[in-house]
Amino acid sequence: MKKGSKFLSLLLVLTIVFSSFSFAFADGGQAPAKDVPSDWAVEHLMEAQIQELASEGYFAQFKEGVTRVELANFATTLYEKLSGKEITPISTNPFKDTEDVNVLKALSLKLMAGEEKDLFKPDEIVTREDVAVVIYNVISVCEPKVDLESSKELKHKDIKNISKANLDKVSVLVSNDIMDGKGPDKLALEHICTREEVLVLFARAYDFVIHKTGRDSKGFLWEVSNGKNSVYVLGSVHVADSSIYPFSQSIIETFNKSDVLAVEANIVGDQEGLQYMMEKAIYTDDNTLEKNVPEEIYKAFVDKISAAGLDPKDFEKIKPWYAGLLVQGLDMQSASLDATMGIDFNLMTKAMFANKEILEIEGIKFQADLFDSMSKELQISLLESSLVEVKENDESVNVQGEVIKYILDAWKKGDMVEFEKFMEKTNQEGNQEFNNMLFNKRNENMSNKVEEFLNSEDGKTYFVVVGAGHLVGDTGIINSMKERGYTVKQITK
Repeated sequence: MKKGSKFLSLLLVLTIVFSSFSFAFADGGQAPAKDVPSDWAVEHLMEAQIQELASEGYFAQFKEGVTRVELANFATTLYEKLSGKEITPISTNPFKDTEDVNVLKALSLKLMAGEEKDLFKPDEIVTREDVAVVIYNVISVCEPKVDLESSKELKHKDIKNISKANLDKVSVLVSNDIMDGKGPDKLALEHICTREEVLVLFARAYDFVIHKTGRDSKGFLWEVSNGKNSVYVLGSVHVADSSIYPFSQSIIETFNKSDVLAVEANIVGDQEGLQYMMEKAIYTDDNTLEKNVPEEIYKAFVDKISAAGLDPKDFEKIKPWYAGLLVQGLDMQSASLDATMGIDFNLMTKAMFANKEILEIEGIKFQADLFDSMSKELQISLLESSLVEVKENDESVNVQGEVIKYILDAWKKGDMVEFEKFMEKTNQEGNQEFNNMLFNKRNENMSNKVEEFLNSEDGKTYFVVVGAGHLVGDTGIINSMKERGYTVKQITK
């Protein structure tokens, strides 16, 4: 089934204007940990998992010490993630106690060395000093142009027995907030380094290099001010991949200093809302999907979900709008895009860990009702657009996935001009009933909320996250706040 761009535009915008839709088809997130990490480690562990700085098996036994062979694995993974290059192992193995490929990789770049002439001692437990030295080595070899000067003089009482060379390396990590002490006057470098500590240190090192080399995501972050108060508004893409992390320091610092996170819908904590959405999606009478859509479209839907290993019988009672979302969810998965990687999901999770207040602007029930109120014709168009097929050189192209990646690329660069051009073209080619339902009223409501937060006397700083599509255009939040007389500027540092 091939259709023009107007059909494609109908569905693509959903990933940048509705939060609850994308989460309805998330795969449930990452595998649960086998034991509980310390509270201080959770956020960085999440970042390490997003960036795949270690295999899933390492996200367990968090209080266990890390061995030298495991440290070699962490070191080579970090180097390869940062450089985008695979390390070639040293050709001749000098050790008689290990043949581990990561050890040979680490040796080839001098990230680690043996303990004795022909012994690596792979099972020996490492200390915090060992880990700090290896992280410094990875950064200096991978990014030799990054300034690794120390700006702090270490005055901790327990550093007397550390060699000058190693102490200089530790000082760089402390100066750049990669490593901190265990109390005001102890670095505890001789202590065993636990798995959660290693994961946190490597996650911080990854973030440090990405920020230092300008590869962090600038995002669509705006400040709205009335001269007294400021509200920060971030345009979100609700499905994403790990490439958009880490966020810029501006996003991180602004989020951290905010008292309240305001989102379209709490897709993390509102299980009742998600259940409501699923109930709305199902016919409760003798209706079926097949009875409500043209034969050609129904056949294409059956073929699509069957190819994905799903049983069409399980979806006989779903409504056309939900069928369209299901198909797009499958396309997002095949493009390695995930709602649990989405910007708002990430920030909501951080807010929960930080005990930050979360407010809803709409809620999942509101968004589910909006889908369910669509005319039958619009629901059919929604499903039809999700089944668009485009081929190049006889190969099927996941167009929806490619366009979302294009949007994500603009988001990483903070390129609002490019994004607004895309949205303007999409709206011109799209279904007007859909655009009116999707944007105008909702944009006005969101602008009213931003204004309410801005003029609040509660002394709180609000960080608002809504689909990026709501920021732009004549009725978008940015233009609306300008027309109301507020100062609006994009933050792209």
